[in-house]
Amino acid sequence: MAARFRLVFQWTLATTLAVVVVHLTIEIVGAALLGYYLIFLLPFIGGVIGGLPVAVFQWVVLRRVDKGRLWIAFTVAGFFGASVVGIFLAALAFVPLKGLNGTTAFLCFAAGTPIIGLAQSVALRRWTSRTRMWVAASAVGWSAFLAILLFANKALAPVNELAGRLVSEIAGYSVASSVGATLLGGVCAGVITGVALAYAIDTHFTFVNSRMPAAPSSRP
Repeated sequence: MAARFRLVFQWTLATTLAVVVVHLTIEIVGAALLGYYLIFLLPFIGGVIGGLPVAVFQWVVLRRVDKGRLWIAFTVAGFFGASVVGIFLAALAFVPLKGLNGTTAFLCFAAGTPIIGLAQSVALRRWTSRTRMWVAASAVGWSAFLAILLFANKALAPVNELAGRLVSEIAGYSVASSVGATLLGGVCAGVITGVALAYAIDTHFTFVNSRMPAAPSSRP
């Protein structure tokens, strides 16, 4: 139980830090350097920008068992695929002069979230056969993340105010931040996927016994 709790905590922390770093980076780069050009670039590079930090931070938790860093490759591929599907569906659902409402945007981008878990399951199946549970939990976790970004984007106002001051100082003019919603969404996604991961694999063997030397052979 202690090993599972430790894994969930580390996984949640890694996932949350990754998405917050991505969010602040986008706000700082967008405000200070690229401005509105970033809006046109994000649909093409957003999956990689968002997926790579999440992949690396999560791999730090899994590094004892993922020596080949397959988790990083498949996670980035999954985020890229989910981003492409979301953008494609959003383009189909886009209404001229009206755009997309929050519910439609959520459904479009949430539809691609199973791709993240499917891609990661290729690496995960080396440690467990419970990959279906992982795919479902990953879809739920990242859909919850999207829901918070879209429908509670002003969450954690004190965090937004503090981050806004930081971004404004770097940009040289006043910039509002919505990193609080990303922080909250990252915690939700991290907890949901972390609990699923802890019960999908044999955490006691993988994360505790893997650090212990092998027992000596009884053969002469």
